[in-house]
Amino acid sequence: MSLWQTVTELYPPSPSFTEKDLPDLQGKVYFITGATAGIGYELLRILYWKNATVFVAARNRELFKEVCERIMSSPAKDCKAPSFGRMELIYMDLADLTTIKPGAEELLSKTKRLDSVWYNAGVMQPPEGSKSVQGYELQWGVNVVAHFVLHRYLEKTIVETAKTAPPASVRVMWVASDANNLAPSPDGINWDDVNYEKTKGSRFTKYAQSKAGDILLGYEYAQRCKDTGVLSLKYVGNTNCNLFFIKALNPGHLNSNLYQYTTNIEKALVKYVTFDCRLGALTELFAGFSPKITEKDNGAYFVPWGRFGSPRSSTKQGLLKRGTSKRLWDMLESETAMY
Repeated sequence: MSLWQTVTELYPPSPSFTEKDLPDLQGKVYFITGATAGIGYELLRILYWKNATVFVAARNRELFKEVCERIMSSPAKDCKAPSFGRMELIYMDLADLTTIKPGAEELLSKTKRLDSVWYNAGVMQPPEGSKSVQGYELQWGVNVVAHFVLHRYLEKTIVETAKTAPPASVRVMWVASDANNLAPSPDGINWDDVNYEKTKGSRFTKYAQSKAGDILLGYEYAQRCKDTGVLSLKYVGNTNCNLFFIKALNPGHLNSNLYQYTTNIEKALVKYVTFDCRLGALTELFAGFSPKITEKDNGAYFVPWGRFGSPRSSTKQGLLKRGTSKRLWDMLESETAMY
């Protein structure tokens, strides 16, 4: 990762792909986690006003109802009423792995296609000692483990959709962060103690680790897509089908509820170094729809507000030379087999 990328992730150039570049999405079906606030909310708003059907993983039905009412009364930029889109809640609590299977089953009972998926939900710097129901450090459990389990249920439908979809149009986005630059060295993962039960680590270090984990998972899916022909049908396809893409992205520094657990002083400072959440949604929009992304870009990493980038150099070397993505995949597969 270059110094120039670091600077431009803090102060990005203007977006090159926005709402006006998005075609009508009527008949398309999408799935988002974490869409009741922040970037996910803005992405949901755009997709709805482009006439898509959007399923949202959420745990608060009343909040989701309020979100839908706000979105339906406020067209996205460069979009005109009426919308023929649809928004529907799929109940899941990503802090409890036992809710993922029934949620995924409900989703797949309602749709036979998934044109793209955004694993967007995230927790950042919760109170020290916060854990998921299964005992994972909360940021690791929600940001990494839950999305891993969820994807295992969805990937067959995603691959089936890709068989009849236009080339390079079916995509899976793992939302990372430039916080990965501050994840444990060298691989981004504190392998011997990912939950920090025996070693010391700040809340932010644990968050950074979770974002590095998202990068590793996205990369590993891309490698499986390229290397194993049989996976072209059962898992994520391969390069022969030229239809299925997995990527990680840093949406940018955004003034969202992700900072809800920070101190009052930190919240005040954040206002001076963050941007409107819509811009972060444009990064996700670029990754999900830009025609600049082709088959050769499978596994690519994107930065604000929709540009090709690269994760931290030592993390990248771990992917290329130390097999870190496979190590994480295998570890999570073993740990979560019961779910």
